[in-house]
Amino acid sequence: MSGSVFTGEGDYGLAEIVKSRPSHAEKLQHNLRDTDLRECMIAGVSPWRALMQSLQLDNAETYTVLLRDEPVMMFGVVPQHELVARIWMLCSPAVERHPKTFVKLSPSIVEYFQEKYFLLENVCPVDHYKTLSWLEYLGFGFLPTAISSNGYHVLRFVRCQNLYYMQSLEDTRPVIS
Repeated sequence: MSGSVFTGEGDYGLAEIVKSRPSHAEKLQHNLRDTDLRECMIAGVSPWRALMQSLQLDNAETYTVLLRDEPVMMFGVVPQHELVARIWMLCSPAVERHPKTFVKLSPSIVEYFQEKYFLLENVCPVDHYKTLSWLEYLGFGFLPTAISSNGYHVLRFVRCQNLYYMQSLEDTRPVIS
């Protein structure tokens, strides 16, 4: 399989995407970007725990991006119930060295999961401007009020199959600069 439309495991240009295994988490935990390490700290979990949590759940779906057989990203969803899933992603700095591959594939990854769940959600630190801009590019909206997570301010981001709901967020979203 080749191309930029994510359909699950396969070859996507430079990247190979496979179902995640504990060995991927073992390698990636020691090579996360600083922003991802900070997100783990804010969530109150170690990188190992953050990467392994979804692998321990039967209903979660987790993938690993391999570049030259090295895990550079793990991502997936953890269902909260049948309509809502927590979407997540943790990466190594190698992802930033291959931005075209990553940016080209990201929208179809989100669409892949959006087809399965009415609402995708998670939180992001309010000062992770690059991540917030990327999430906005992917069609996520932000609840207007920051919440506290372990003493840090985070924004809840959501993406819904129902565009009416998303348009109502447009009026109240925070300014991202």
